[in-house]
Amino acid sequence: MKSVFNKTVLDNGIRVVTERISPFRSISIGFWVNVGSRDEKPLERGLSHFIEHMVFKGTKKRTAREIAQSLESLGGHLNAFTGREQTCYYARVLDEHITVAVDVLADLVKNSLLSPSDLEKEKKVILEEIKDVQDNPSDLVHDLYAQTLWKDQPLGQPVIGSTETVSAFRRKNLVGFLDRHYKSESIVVAASGNVDHHRLVELVQQKLKPKPGDNSNSALRRFPNSFQEVKLVKRKTAQTHVCVGVPAFKFSHPRRQALTLLNLVLGGGMSSRLFQSIREEFGLAYSIYSFVDFFEDTGTWGIYLATDAGQVQKAVDFALRELKKVKKEALTRSELEHVKAQLKGNLVIGLENSSNRMNRLARYELYLKKCVSLDQTMADIEKTKSEDIQEVAQRLFQAQNLSSVILGPVSNGLQKGLESSLDL
Repeated sequence: MKSVFNKTVLDNGIRVVTERISPFRSISIGFWVNVGSRDEKPLERGLSHFIEHMVFKGTKKRTAREIAQSLESLGGHLNAFTGREQTCYYARVLDEHITVAVDVLADLVKNSLLSPSDLEKEKKVILEEIKDVQDNPSDLVHDLYAQTLWKDQPLGQPVIGSTETVSAFRRKNLVGFLDRHYKSESIVVAASGNVDHHRLVELVQQKLKPKPGDNSNSALRRFPNSFQEVKLVKRKTAQTHVCVGVPAFKFSHPRRQALTLLNLVLGGGMSSRLFQSIREEFGLAYSIYSFVDFFEDTGTWGIYLATDAGQVQKAVDFALRELKKVKKEALTRSELEHVKAQLKGNLVIGLENSSNRMNRLARYELYLKKCVSLDQTMADIEKTKSEDIQEVAQRLFQAQNLSSVILGPVSNGLQKGLESSLDL
């Protein structure tokens, strides 16, 4: 499979990045805005996500139904998502429908009506979405973990916002936020598949003309302080849900691949150490994995598990034992080869999907301002040594770095027990 990368920076600052893959007949295209929940002031929490919902309710050119039908009627797909640092509006269509796709995406980004009546209806929808998270402890515990690690700083707040903030939104709040953040230098248009780069550039120039300039999020995107705490949240749940983690590396960190490999070793699948120990050997949990998130200037690595309240202490102790072990003992040659093959396999299989390729292309542009070929990524993985992985573990897995959240039917005695056992 051959791919060709191209990048053009328009006069107004919009960046257009493409990866042309000749065998594909489809195109995945995303309009990425470099703004997310991290860029919200206290009374704006959830506003990025709210705007992402509202743009689908109608524009100057299309009703909500026409938006929904615009690409589905062509066999395509249209959607969006909001994260802590970006908002993305994306489509996947046959290559012959790229003009329609760009027109629809540009319409969403620049022509939303933000009708007050639609706003009130969408509040109800998002308030139900907030309740849905509250009813899913396996999701909620991750939000609580971020809040514990970063406290009241923007990075620690739920992307979806809160009942209080969402209920108070008015049209002027949405309009003001769009004016501040949806500006040309904050936008990356990324496309992967059978895409003609020059044609896409022409379409973006014709159809997407946001306000010039950069967004104003630099004041809020300060390097966040991290906090260490064992937090208990008592709930009547059948299981107790646990997140234990540490602050980690930013996306551009030279040890990012080493941390990604370490994450796979510890909790990336059924062959991982945590799965084999806590689930297979001791039978303490059904769900157990580790996770890693990379941001512009920081990141986090952590463990999630769910178990009976009476087994939490034991399960956490065994999990910490694996962290201590990987700090003390370098990976064997066979284990290193196994985890490298696992990461490369996951990457290649994932990139057989044009949407995943588009996401990867955009994130590299947003975080590194360049594209990185699959071959270069493979080379970076291959040159990583077991000593590099051990060094990352020794650097991150320190007792003074650990934060944890325990959600479920737990006692105060468990908190004291965990505080004393969090010793790496």
